[in-house]
Amino acid sequence: MRQTVISKFDIGRAISDGFRRWNKLVENNLSETGLSLAEFRVLRVLFETGTRLMVTLATEQGMTAPGMTMVVDKLEDAGLVRRIRSDADRRAINVAITGKGGEKYKRAKKIHDKFIERATNGMSTQEIDNFITALNRILGSAENRAPSF
Repeated sequence: MRQTVISKFDIGRAISDGFRRWNKLVENNLSETGLSLAEFRVLRVLFETGTRLMVTLATEQGMTAPGMTMVVDKLEDAGLVRRIRSDADRRAINVAITGKGGEKYKRAKKIHDKFIERATNGMSTQEIDNFITALNRILGSAENRAPSF
């Protein structure tokens, strides 16, 4: 069996380009729902877990507070979520999904699930599991290592 040498640059480029291409494909797929990927992910979290603090949503989604504010503004303008000021801390803002938001999320999830099925068509459960395991190992290693210059 011939062994191919893969450079560190090629690994980094494959991961970076892969994420960029994947996000673009997901965004294009979700475009028929009128939702961005960030909006879809926020609706998913709220649908599955209930009301969340905006700061928690931002942290969980790897976004800045201003970025999350923009996403929530758009969702709120569309009537998909509502802001609720915390009784315990008036500075804290909770976000809750509305009935309309739940329905929009369910429709978008069906479309997204079909996209994932198409994307993984022909792959075995073991292949998908191996891919996820390898990706998580790479990301975990990258997160746990301080840069050495």
